[in-house]
Amino acid sequence: MLAAMREAEPAIALASLGSRLRGWDLDPFAVWLANLAVEAVALPLVAASGRRLGPVAEMRDALGPFEDAAGQFDLVMGNPPFGKVKDNPAIRARFARSLHGHPNLYGLFTDLAVHLAKPGGGIVAYLTPASFLAGHYFKALRRTLHKHAPPVTFDLVESRKDVFADVLQEVALCTYRRGSKRRQAECAVVHAGRDGLTVQPTGTLILPRDPEAPWILPRSADDAAFVAHMREMPARLADWGYAVSTGPLVWNRHKPRLHHSPGKNRVPVVWAEAVTQDGRFMYRATKKNHAPWFEPRGAEDPNIVTRPCVLVQRTTAKEQHRRLIAAEMPAEFMAQHGRVTVENHLNMVMPIVAKPKVPVSAVAAFLATTVADRVLRCINGSVAVSASELEAMPLPAADDVLAALASPDPEKVVAGLYGVSE
Repeated sequence: MLAAMREAEPAIALASLGSRLRGWDLDPFAVWLANLAVEAVALPLVAASGRRLGPVAEMRDALGPFEDAAGQFDLVMGNPPFGKVKDNPAIRARFARSLHGHPNLYGLFTDLAVHLAKPGGGIVAYLTPASFLAGHYFKALRRTLHKHAPPVTFDLVESRKDVFADVLQEVALCTYRRGSKRRQAECAVVHAGRDGLTVQPTGTLILPRDPEAPWILPRSADDAAFVAHMREMPARLADWGYAVSTGPLVWNRHKPRLHHSPGKNRVPVVWAEAVTQDGRFMYRATKKNHAPWFEPRGAEDPNIVTRPCVLVQRTTAKEQHRRLIAAEMPAEFMAQHGRVTVENHLNMVMPIVAKPKVPVSAVAAFLATTVADRVLRCINGSVAVSASELEAMPLPAADDVLAALASPDPEKVVAGLYGVSE
């Protein structure tokens, strides 16, 4: 801004700066520091004009009423806070269009930024977690951005721990343009090194036709063609005959009903540790607080599972060798015990028809492939592997995947269905 006004009279440039730049924060020290920093940058203008720069930052609750500032800014920048916020009717009414479920702070601030940007092309530039890329929880925010401010650029920070201390989420630097009709954005990966930051282009994000669907991003330059093939995949898990839900047992709500020895009517507890890193099911309860038996209350206890399924760990990190860690819960195990309960750090891929097009064992085999793990990484932006993300994974037709899995080299043939030749 100052560079654009370098030919102007110092007093005029200073006045223009003061009228164009605004900042909001709840912390009075942050407001004081921001005003001090801006004036320090503009010090040559202050000295030349003999005038002080008035406050450009003010104490203000950004989640309060914003009608006086709506649609006024060419550029809205921010690094909003992350995490949930206490729900209340005022926030729900103010940000209703982008809310689904419990409000998340960065989602509210993202919607606020869209409100503040000028309708005819105002830019939003935000540093946020990437978790809104997928998942049921952020579907309303994706719909809002899709309709009102589609993305222009989307840069993922490759090594979040080297850039931000103690951050658990994957981080993205994104720009959006309010009122744009463009339905694609240029993507890149930002690498932090000793010599500074390097930006590696990875390809193009094309927004899905369904405004609430996950956004599929190329995570590297090699992913561009792969993502294009993903978009052409004809099936989802529902087409194979499956739905996904989380394990019903929230163990810390039922501590008195957890036991370390079998007993009358007690059923096995399947914990996340039962799914091994190499895709095997191993019934065990060796970790702290992991009791192996659960005492249900009657035949209709909602914590009970009675059918074979594929179990998928719900929490994995992008740094792990695999994000998609799955195993079949064998029919033999179910036949032996009749009933079990599954703890909620596992997803359950359950048949929704009597004879699914793809058997349970084949679903587990597909999810164990390298290419399936790569598919998930292209739609996932957090450490959580959600049920909705699994249901949204682009898949081959049932006959094609069964033929691939029956081939002498299933990994190679399944990869070929996604256009991967090696």
